[in-house]
Amino acid sequence: MKSRTSSTSKRGRTLSLRLKVPLLIIVPVLVTLGLSTTVAYFRQRESALASMSLLASQTGAVIEHALQRDMLVSDFEGIQSMFDAIGQDSRIRTLYPLDTTGRVVFAPRSEGVGTRLSNQDATCQPCHHLPASERPSGVVVTAADGQPVFRSMQPIENQPQCSRCHDPSKRLIGLLLTDLSIAPVEVALAGELRQNLAWWIGTGVLTAVRANLAVNRWVLRRLGGLASAIEDFGGGGIYGRAPEAPADEIGRLGVAFNTMADKIDKREAENRSLSEALRKESEERGVLLGWLISAQEEERKRVARELHDDLGQRLSSIALSIQLVQRAALRDPHEAVAHLNQAKALITEATDRMYDLVLGLRPSQLDDLGLATALKAHAQRTLGTDGVSFEIQTDGLQEHLPATIETALFRIFQEALNNVLRHAHASHVVVRISRDGNRIQGEVQDNGVGFSPGSLGSQAAGARGLGLLGMRERAAQLAGQVQIESRPGGGTTVRVSLRLDGEENA
Repeated sequence: MKSRTSSTSKRGRTLSLRLKVPLLIIVPVLVTLGLSTTVAYFRQRESALASMSLLASQTGAVIEHALQRDMLVSDFEGIQSMFDAIGQDSRIRTLYPLDTTGRVVFAPRSEGVGTRLSNQDATCQPCHHLPASERPSGVVVTAADGQPVFRSMQPIENQPQCSRCHDPSKRLIGLLLTDLSIAPVEVALAGELRQNLAWWIGTGVLTAVRANLAVNRWVLRRLGGLASAIEDFGGGGIYGRAPEAPADEIGRLGVAFNTMADKIDKREAENRSLSEALRKESEERGVLLGWLISAQEEERKRVARELHDDLGQRLSSIALSIQLVQRAALRDPHEAVAHLNQAKALITEATDRMYDLVLGLRPSQLDDLGLATALKAHAQRTLGTDGVSFEIQTDGLQEHLPATIETALFRIFQEALNNVLRHAHASHVVVRISRDGNRIQGEVQDNGVGFSPGSLGSQAAGARGLGLLGMRERAAQLAGQVQIESRPGGGTTVRVSLRLDGEENA
């Protein structure tokens, strides 16, 4: 709970993709468009200033030509009229022809005529602080009223026809100073800049909105589905499915996630199945252990009862017969011989009974003569006395097997034969044992009534189920297997497989 709260608070402090994506789109777009618009603005401004420089140059050339013409004929009124007419143009802020001393000779409406201009003025310094060879023909300066103007300085060359009034040795006879207002140009450029910025901002916002809608549809919504599936996956329970279409990078990620979830789900199902099998096996082993303890106690009771009721009484009878022999030995030798024969018969019966008890606990043939002989003797003692015919088929058992293998196989066959007698109602039984290298194969097949192997639960099948479970446990101790094949009315076959090297059977 703490981890989920912490992750939620972290998400709250960070920008979501729905905001990051538009920002990542609109900011670079606006910066790029802003830079390009600014560069375009300055380029247009330079182009406008170049046009103004050309205009000033052309105006200066016209004025210079007119001055030369009118000065030759001393038409000063015509010159003043020309300046008055040109000065009516609102773009022309200043139009002064200056002599070589800087005195204003003519001016529109004669304003400022006779004024001497100094090249030390602040508006003249952008050009006059440079060497004469490096001075530009025009420059933007700030006029006395604070407005920016484009100032053009055009020298008036000394011509041969001007020598009547001017020293022919001088190259220049004056300077035409023109100040053109750039306010209209600045206003037009500013308006265009505002329009461009508004256009680009609108374009950027529209692009960001469309990109956000596209990203939300094709990326964020699908990532949200994948995140929901992952959250369900982390929370346990039934795993959600991530979207797999379309087959792009996110789709392939969904396919990979679903494949992983399927594998984990399959593995968990296997684990649950194994856990249930282990639980059932543990339960069966607990029941088997209780049954074995009860069977052990019952066997002890049976042996004690046999020793007390049968062998005890026989030994008492033998003792009584010996006493009778002692009493009749001198009085009646024939009677003594009769009692002695009776005692001999009792001793023989007691010996046979003791032998049966010993064989019931563990047949001596198993240790002395091997598995095949012990099985034949046991079958004869159990099946033969009940009228059940049997066959013992052995192959490859010419020598003793390891003691643990022989004991396990004998107990498995013993239990199988006991089940035949108790439950199968069979008339014929076939016991087969064969050895092939390190593998021992055994089989007990009867022609009895059979049963359904699916009913062999430890609770439902009683002693038969526990007996078969005990057989499987004995085989499992030696990495072997026991298989049961049966059907109602079709007899039963018990198969056992063991390896002498102790490796698990395939």
